Amino acid sequence: MRFVLPHVNLTIRNRILEIEGIPHTYEARDVFSVLQNRPFDFWILSGESPRSFQELVLAITPRTVGFRYGVRFMTLENRLLMTLIWLRQYPTYSMLSQYFGISVPTVYTIIKKMWVILWEEVARTIVWPDVNTWHRRNGKWPEMPNVLGCIDGTSHEILVPQTEPQEEFYSGHRKFHCIHTQVVIDNEKNICHIHSGFLGHDNDAFAYQQMKRIGPGLDLDFPANGFILADSIYPNTRPLVTPYKANEIARLPRNEKRRKRKFNKLHKKRRIFVEHVIKELKTFRVIGAIYRHTRWELSCIVETCAGLAKRRAEFINNLD
Repeated sequence: MRFVLPHVNLTIRNRILEIEGIPHTYEARDVFSVLQNRPFDFWILSGESPRSFQELVLAITPRTVGFRYGVRFMTLENRLLMTLIWLRQYPTYSMLSQYFGISVPTVYTIIKKMWVILWEEVARTIVWPDVNTWHRRNGKWPEMPNVLGCIDGTSHEILVPQTEPQEEFYSGHRKFHCIHTQVVIDNEKNICHIHSGFLGHDNDAFAYQQMKRIGPGLDLDFPANGFILADSIYPNTRPLVTPYKANEIARLPRNEKRRKRKFNKLHKKRRIFVEHVIKELKTFRVIGAIYRHTRWELSCIVETCAGLAKRRAEFINNLD
């Protein structure tokens, strides 16, 4: 005779309760009201100041009319704050459930919809300047007056794919599975173009060939006499300028060696600006840590973080 265990028909939640059958209830918390009185904590957790946050709320309000999630209504401020904390700190849904006093499925539903609304609002602020704007940036760097910007790539680590070929996502250079992003900035550290979604096994040179073309009259219109600094892995063709390689310098006369090395030093000094921008971009831990969610969403989330990073930079500049 086979005996059925008493807990086989119970969920895991019911099995770990000391007394079976106790209903689990949630009490929603108004986290926004608490944090808005602590501006520095608000800034650290969300990446926005209370004032800039309210401006963002007003901007997305028309896109959220009539939205209700779960059995309890959450204010738009708390929904947006939860989403920004998720992008900025990348906590688990269980942690956000405890902070805001709502169920994990409700957290999932809110974030799933709100980050898309954020993407529609802030990603469109990343626009490629027109030719006249590029011309006005001539001479910003006196030692390189015709250099108008920089380009570089960055990687976002992902979980090992289970249903797709793993080698497509594996980067032999990074030694992990990832998605790549290309970032183009101007010589004032503004993000001008961002393109994400390149597979891990692709290098920066291949990714650049797959991007929209940069040049006079092309997809991304650029002055004919302007240049963009790039790493040595990129093709050394207009408008890109890459540093001289060591084996090229070794065969030159002494005076030429000195001149090329000085150029490489100036090149490195200015190209580091794009690294600074990428560092600010990756302060959003959703793309700076191991990405745990659906991979096809990552490209849009990167664009969302770029738009939010641009807002942060503008806010900081306005304080000076």
